[in-house]
Amino acid sequence: MRRLPPASFISVSILLLTLECATSCFSQDDIRELKLRDWQPKSMLVTKQTAVETPRYPVIDIHNHLGGGAEYLTLDRIAKYLGEMDSAGVRTVVNLDGGSGDRLKETLAALDEAHPGRFLTFALVDFNGIDDDDWTEREVERLTESFRLGAKGLKFHKSLGLRFRYKSGKLVPVDDPKLDPIWSLCGKLGKPIVIHVSDPAAFFTPLDRFNERWHELNQHPDWLFFGDQYPKRQDILDQLHRVIARHPETTFVSTHFGNNAEDLAAVAKKLDEFPNMMIDFDARISELGRQPFTARRFFLKYQDRILFGTDTTPRREAFRIYYRFLETDDEYFDCSASHHLQGFWMIYGIKLPDEVLEKIYYKNAERLLGLTPATKTPADETLTVKLTPDFEVTGDGSNAAWNRTEWRSLPRRSNSGHDYTARVKLLYSANGLYVLYDGTDAQLSATLNADFTKLWEEDVFEFFVWPDESQPAYFEYEISPLGFELPILVSQRNGKMFRWQPWSAVDDVPRGIQKKTAVTGGKKESGAKAAGWSAEIYMPYALLEPLGNSVPSRGTKWRANFYRVDYDGGRATSWSWRPVGGSFHNIEKFGTLVFE
Repeated sequence: MRRLPPASFISVSILLLTLECATSCFSQDDIRELKLRDWQPKSMLVTKQTAVETPRYPVIDIHNHLGGGAEYLTLDRIAKYLGEMDSAGVRTVVNLDGGSGDRLKETLAALDEAHPGRFLTFALVDFNGIDDDDWTEREVERLTESFRLGAKGLKFHKSLGLRFRYKSGKLVPVDDPKLDPIWSLCGKLGKPIVIHVSDPAAFFTPLDRFNERWHELNQHPDWLFFGDQYPKRQDILDQLHRVIARHPETTFVSTHFGNNAEDLAAVAKKLDEFPNMMIDFDARISELGRQPFTARRFFLKYQDRILFGTDTTPRREAFRIYYRFLETDDEYFDCSASHHLQGFWMIYGIKLPDEVLEKIYYKNAERLLGLTPATKTPADETLTVKLTPDFEVTGDGSNAAWNRTEWRSLPRRSNSGHDYTARVKLLYSANGLYVLYDGTDAQLSATLNADFTKLWEEDVFEFFVWPDESQPAYFEYEISPLGFELPILVSQRNGKMFRWQPWSAVDDVPRGIQKKTAVTGGKKESGAKAAGWSAEIYMPYALLEPLGNSVPSRGTKWRANFYRVDYDGGRATSWSWRPVGGSFHNIEKFGTLVFE
């Protein structure tokens, strides 16, 4: 056998030693070998976390996809949609999947007609046969029929400008003259056009180490539109803007924040240029929330031109991320639950004023869609109370009976004050009403140590029930974090509180009030630091006998309201389920309890 020369022997030895070291020093689990796709960092920041379970105002979601046709829109599926909407305080969802013909008829019947005011359906254009000489005439006729059937507007997907092609292979541009009669028809009939063109800027750049949405595109490579086979992103946007300029009589909703959420200055320029253009922000709070100062200024300036949309099948947790972005100044939080992971960053809330929130949540959409402002009690003014067997209260809501129902958030009554949360749950039995409160806090600002004292001057939860609207009298209950209570009967004269008197169960009635409180993150004592507190109350119907309609059954309705007041730092902040103006006792503005 041939001997290796000394130098070669040394080289091979070094190589073997290197391989041995690589095997022993760098195992497959070595963190230095972590792949980018597996990196999931957890933030170490300790920041304020605000849960906004229902919005400050009822919501119209202008951009959603519920599907279409009778086969897909089953009773169970629609019931699930409604359950999520009700839990999240959503009044109406616009379904952009209506299509045309029989599919549209079935969709309208299942949604718009079966649930008036809860769903509004848009039509679609059929691009099949676009090479035909009569395609435009055919689609105008089809669209006219869709509007006659009840479609509220027209939706265009991003396939226009990106995927639809003539037989020659040429892309159909957004500003193709064949579409002009369609744009004009919508303007003539006052039907808005919701149009999505192009996609996020990163989708039009190479999938390399510089792409800021690498994770998302690595999982969905078909979302990448970079290469000679695709048009430039700006070219598609320019096509859309030429259409908007050419049809000033038609209202265009440019989706995904003007289809350009990365460049708010460019979007602002187009809003200034085109008075017939509006925008929604569906699936783009990931972009807006990483530029919170610029985004907030934009929302304030263009508050009459922005619409609420999610692009996410109704899911309460998705809606609540949007509320948190709009209503709070929370910092560096994950918004992926609002749609899906979009980019590798967290977002910040922009804490909009009430008058702006009201426009964005529903008023702008009412104007766009020609809806009559809601005059009847919307879903968020009604609270369904479910039946339960009697149980013992614990103060913290730990009894399994509470799993039967959902929390209802109490909005803060002004845009300033302590950024705490407040929420309530209700149940009822054959014998009494159960109320569970919960709220975050920093300190227990409570010193009173006896029942029937002025609890409202310190930290307190309150509820008012008005079982019989024919009588100017109602019941009020207050409880402090220390567990002291104030039950009173109140009477009114000429719409104002006239008098009140302490009220409790008679001694020989065994079914008196049960109440307990619990504190988290601290002790239950005056001035204690805390993370929050809860209160659980059982109120027997025997207390309400003087009021009438005092023993509810299935279908019974009471008027009611729920409040919280907190005095940390000597500054009062209050919350209420229904807005009532300056006085808690404006009973005409109370919400409605419906006993299930």
